[in-house]
Amino acid sequence: MALLEVNQVKKVYTSRLGTKGTEALSNVDFSVEKGEFVAVMGESGSGKTTLLNILSTLDTPTEGEVRLDGQPLSAIKDKAVSRFRREQLGFVFQDFNLLDNFTLKDNILLPLVLARTPIEEMEKRVGPLAKSLGIDGLLNKYPYEVSGGQKQRAAVARALITQPKIILADEPTGALDSKSSQNLLEIFSAVHRAGQTIVMVTHSTRAASYSGRVLFIRDGRVYHEIYRGDQTPNQFMEKITQSLLVSSGRGEQDEK
Repeated sequence: MALLEVNQVKKVYTSRLGTKGTEALSNVDFSVEKGEFVAVMGESGSGKTTLLNILSTLDTPTEGEVRLDGQPLSAIKDKAVSRFRREQLGFVFQDFNLLDNFTLKDNILLPLVLARTPIEEMEKRVGPLAKSLGIDGLLNKYPYEVSGGQKQRAAVARALITQPKIILADEPTGALDSKSSQNLLEIFSAVHRAGQTIVMVTHSTRAASYSGRVLFIRDGRVYHEIYRGDQTPNQFMEKITQSLLVSSGRGEQDEK
């Protein structure tokens, strides 16, 4: 059984006036295996952000179902949603979402604090994790005292500290320079090799090239997918670019 199952998901936004709604997602259907690293690519307005919001329980589908480890997300009661997000999902955002009045260490530990995790357990987790991400010497600094790349590493540590079933990343390299982006992608690769499941929404062919599979979404539909196999990131990036060119030029990928 796949870790994440998206079954015939449709999302329609209706206006207050009750006029015909806008279909943001149309019968989206795919699955993600445990330990897989999947990228979702599409232009602005393609539906990828709506999809990520549904996967993260920030939104609900109009039709269809999403299951994580066999559990239907629709079955989670409202009062349990926050706990579910905190314990089962890890989030990495484009703009880091760190609290400026918290040190990096406090930002990383926040999900565990909210879960009332014993201090001994928090300390046991944060040290090795920070060291593996190269920020163990920065834990007492505040977000405004470190670089964008270091902020994003702290955000990755915060996402991993709860040992979630899946990481959901929204344009994680979007606010970083090229060197910091490269460093972050290498971190994602290492995290993936260690067994972590990742779903990443991105505009970047470079970022997508580090995944094992790319889903292409347009007009609310997943119309194509490609696998990396044993290709290097550079080889896979070329394949991604060619897929995008073919799609934008002829639209024939829709039928494949």
